Amino acid sequence: NRRLGLTNGALLLLEHGTMAVRGYVGSSNYFRSELSGQVDGVRAKRSPGSALKPFIYGLALDQGLIHSETVLKDVAFSRSTYNPENFDREFIGPIGAAEALVRSRNIPAIALANSLRSPSLYDFLRAAGIAGLREERSYGLALALGGVEVSPQEVAALYAM
Repeated sequence: NRRLGLTNGALLLLEHGTMAVRGYVGSSNYFRSELSGQVDGVRAKRSPGSALKPFIYGLALDQGLIHSETVLKDVAFSRSTYNPENFDREFIGPIGAAEALVRSRNIPAIALANSLRSPSLYDFLRAAGIAGLREERSYGLALALGGVEVSPQEVAALYAM
């Protein structure tokens, strides 16, 4: 995808049934320092973006807060100086929980994460062994949208559970 401007990447390919590693590429070229090729992108910490949303919904299901047809709100939301938006900068209004997850809507995910009892998303991540977490309060509502540093390897381990 160089024609799209991509010059580096990382990949972790796991076999579904056994979780055996079948492919592992830490960078496109270890010897290209201008790409930071020596940085192992599979183990490097970064924002997981929306990859944590399924765990929010799973925890909410487990805690009896929602079911697949629960109607959630996808509306403008603001708390102090935090004004989260959806990737398309639009709000749908009422939306079913399953559809909100499939369409990766941010506001319903934030609301659900904020409603979780025990475990919270943070507690779940800590119990799952995500290394280097700061104190829970330092993440605030942004935790639901990937405002935490995890590696692709750690995200794969979460999904393997």
